[in-house]
Parts: sequence; structure tokens; C-alpha cells
Amino acid sequence: MPAKWAYGVLLGAAAILSGALCPPGRDGLAAASSQQNPPRQEVEPPPKPQPIPFSHKLHTQFVRRCEDCHAMREPAWDLTYPPEAKCMECHATIKADSPAIIKLAEYYKEQKPVPWVQIYRVPDFVFFSHKVHSKKAGIACEVCHGPVAEREVITKERATSMAACMDCHR
Repeated sequence: MPAKWAYGVLLGAAAILSGALCPPGRDGLAAASSQQNPPRQEVEPPPKPQPIPFSHKLHTQFVRRCEDCHAMREPAWDLTYPPEAKCMECHATIKADSPAIIKLAEYYKEQKPVPWVQIYRVPDFVFFSHKVHSKKAGIACEVCHGPVAEREVITKERATSMAACMDCHR
């Protein structure tokens, strides 16, 4: 029985390597290699819900520039989430009785930041500067973050991997 099994394995390997079991247009060795090491696809799970619903689509009707809410703090490695006081400039009167704004107002009164779920994150060993990319290189926020102004809910639209960086840094 072991001899038949070994013969079957050898026959199968020969068929794969010769291309007999490969799709048309693929050579056997390349096909076998790509089946063992398929191209890596960066699939992101859906983000966790935000603690307070927020629509960039709605808010960008009133605020034009990303940095009007997302200020760069020096040395501008990160952009900040808007401080609750910034939100309350409008929401002290606009929709002040909605459950979401009541929750926002509670964070503001307690002087606690809203625990927003971070969508984009680079590994700790990466030194990424928004300032270098947006101010010095003139890259629009949408290049990496997608058309945020059209989104009710923000999802990760571009990977934060080395491969994604290399799309520009060739």
C-alpha cells in the first residue's frame, strides 16, 4: 500500500510541474508556486462602531478643510481628533437634544475625550508624518483616506502597509 501512495504522490507532482493540471496559459512550475504562495491581499475587517455616530458627509457641508477639525500637532506625526469643545461650538445649539449630542456634551462637561475608534494605524516602528505628506509634498488627504466627504461611515480605504507606501515611494 505505501508504494501505491508514493507512486500517486510522484505522479501528481509530475502532473502539476508539467502543467497538466494548470489553467491554460500558466506553466506548471509557476502555477505550483503561485498556489503555494498566493499574492497577499490586504483585507480589512469592518471597523468597530464609533462611540458617537458621525457623518463626514454631513459635516463637510459646513466645514471645508480636513484640518479645520483635524489639527496637526507638532511635530505633526499624527493628526488629532477634534476636541470636544470644537464640536460643541455648533452642537451647543444644533441638535443639542439628540442622544448622540447629549453623549458628546457629557464627554465635554467631564473634560474627557471621546474614545473614537482609530481607523488608520501604522506599525510602531514606522515614522509617518502627515505634515511631510500633506504640507510639504502637497498630497491631498483623499489620496490615502479616500473620498471622506462622501462617506457616512469611515472605513479603511487604503492599506497602511509597506506595499501601500511603496505605491508612491518607488
